[in-house]
Amino acid sequence: LAVTAFFLSIRITAGPVVFECGTDEYAVVWATSQKGSGCIKYTYEGEQKLIWDSHGGAIKTDDTVHVVKVPKEELRNNTYSVASQYVALKMGYHALKGRTVESEEISFSGAEKEDDITAHCISDIHELPKKMHESLSHFTQKPDIVFLIGDISSEMIFKSQFEKNILKNAHDLSGGSIPVVYTRGNHETRGEFGAQAIKYLPSETGEYYFTFDFGSLSAVVLDSGEDKEDDHKEYSGLVDFAAYREQEYNWMCSLESSDFENAAYKIVFSHDPTLTDHFGKDWTAPMIDLGMDLIVGGHHHTNTFTEGEL
Repeated sequence: LAVTAFFLSIRITAGPVVFECGTDEYAVVWATSQKGSGCIKYTYEGEQKLIWDSHGGAIKTDDTVHVVKVPKEELRNNTYSVASQYVALKMGYHALKGRTVESEEISFSGAEKEDDITAHCISDIHELPKKMHESLSHFTQKPDIVFLIGDISSEMIFKSQFEKNILKNAHDLSGGSIPVVYTRGNHETRGEFGAQAIKYLPSETGEYYFTFDFGSLSAVVLDSGEDKEDDHKEYSGLVDFAAYREQEYNWMCSLESSDFENAAYKIVFSHDPTLTDHFGKDWTAPMIDLGMDLIVGGHHHTNTFTEGEL
C-alpha cells in the first residue's frame, strides 16, 4: 500500500507563472512531478471559475507542464490557485487516477499602471540563479512586471531544463503574482526541446515575437534567434533561422504606428539588442517607423547603454 500511495502521488515542481501573451488572456503555466490534469480555480463576480488545460473538450493528461489561458480582466486584482491530478492511465472507458495537488492561493496584481512602472529585466543567467538573486537584492522596490530576456537556460535538450530554468526562475521572481514576459535567447534554441518549448508559451502570433500593452507601456518583443549563420558547425545543419528571420522581419514591417500612438513608453525587448545589421538587415528601421523609444536586451554579458535614434 505504501508503494502504491507513493506511485500515485504528485507535487508541483515549478510555478505557477502568469505569462503575458500579447492577447486579452494570460497563460498560467506550471509543472508537476507526474503527468496528469491541470486546472485553475478562482472566483469572478461571485461566480466560481474552473478552467482546465484542455483541447477540443478533452482534458490533457499526458504532460507534466500545464498551460491554462485566463481572461486578463478576470485574473487582474484577484486570487487564484492551480491544481493537478496524477493520471497514471487513461483508457477508452476508464482511467487510473492518483492524488490531487493544489497550490496555495495566490493574489495576482497585474495592475497596468499609467506611470511609475517598475520592471525587473533579467538576461543571461545561464543556470546561475544564485548570482541572479544576489544582483536583484540591490533593488528594494517590488516590480510590477518581470522580463526574462533570454539565455536563462544554457541549452534546451530536455523538458526538465525548461521546467527548472525557465518556469522555476520565473516563479521565484514573480511569485505568480505579477506578469512575466519571456524573450527567447539564442542558447534556448539549442537542443531537442528547443523546438518544442513554444507550445508552452503561447502568444498572439504563435511565435516568440509579439506585441503587448501594459498600462502606459507598449512593447514589441522580438526573437533575435541564433547568433551565427545556419551553416555553422554548432548547429549540425538542423536550424532554419534564415527563413524564420525573414518571416519575423516581414511581421515587424506589418505593424502599424497607430497601434502605439497612445503609449507613453514604447520599448523593444530583444535578447540581442544590436539590431542595426542583423544578418544583413536593419531591424531598427521598422522600430524607428513605429516610434519606439528604447531597445532592452542582453546577450553580450556587459552593461552598456547606447544612445541612438530610438
